Amino acid sequence: MATTLDAQLAGIQKRLAAQNKTVNTNADCVEERDLADNTVTRSNALARAYYRFTIPEKRIMEALISRLHPQRTDNDLQHIKLLATDYAKTYSTENAYRDLSTAAQGLMRKVITTTEGINVIESSLMAQAVYTKTEGTITCTFNPLIVHHLIGMKAKFSSYPLNKVINFSSSYTWRLYELLVSWAQPKINTGGVFCGWFDVDVDELRKMLGVPASYNQGRFKKSVLEHVTNELLHKAEIRLQLTPKKTGRKITSYSIKFAENDQQQIPLNGGKKGK
Repeated sequence: MATTLDAQLAGIQKRLAAQNKTVNTNADCVEERDLADNTVTRSNALARAYYRFTIPEKRIMEALISRLHPQRTDNDLQHIKLLATDYAKTYSTENAYRDLSTAAQGLMRKVITTTEGINVIESSLMAQAVYTKTEGTITCTFNPLIVHHLIGMKAKFSSYPLNKVINFSSSYTWRLYELLVSWAQPKINTGGVFCGWFDVDVDELRKMLGVPASYNQGRFKKSVLEHVTNELLHKAEIRLQLTPKKTGRKITSYSIKFAENDQQQIPLNGGKKGK
């Protein structure tokens, strides 16, 4: 009997040890280093989702995601804390306490629209957001229905270093960069060059970037596309080429090509959406 009990308890202890290796590993492995050294990983579906954030909300969201370990296998609630001091250091801002305070409400109200086959799915981003004024921290709990877009993914996901985007001044630039990352060609096929191409309907592009419906085509081109193209070039060394395609006199889609570094050539043989 003793031997059987010992074996049973040993099995339980072994399972607990295995669980401890996957639960809350984000706190053990990434909170101790600078945020700028972290990597942001998400499913391509989430990268191409429809939503609109302010730049402080986007900065905080990506900082929180960067503290999740993408190889986790549990699907529990994800409680992630961000200090105002870390936020201020990473994004070189003097408004860290204000940004964290307003983001606590803003992030709770955000709805993320994703697609799975023929289904259009709307989900809240956070289950809870707590701002602790005395500590200068925000602690966010991701919606469990969103978590599968952030951890335990084996295919159709993409990653980028947080330090690549910390200087973006526009949430539009950040969102388009994420789209480029999700459609980038495997670097093993490009000689290590970050590049790619895809076609996208203009209405879908506007939704993915979070552009207000009040922006007409002229304002969309000048205030969004031209600004994004310029910021990607000067802050991320990414050349972006957007070729409009018309149905009659109306622009209905864009053919997008991109490549990092002026020394590289943009591949000319494009394709439809992939990955």
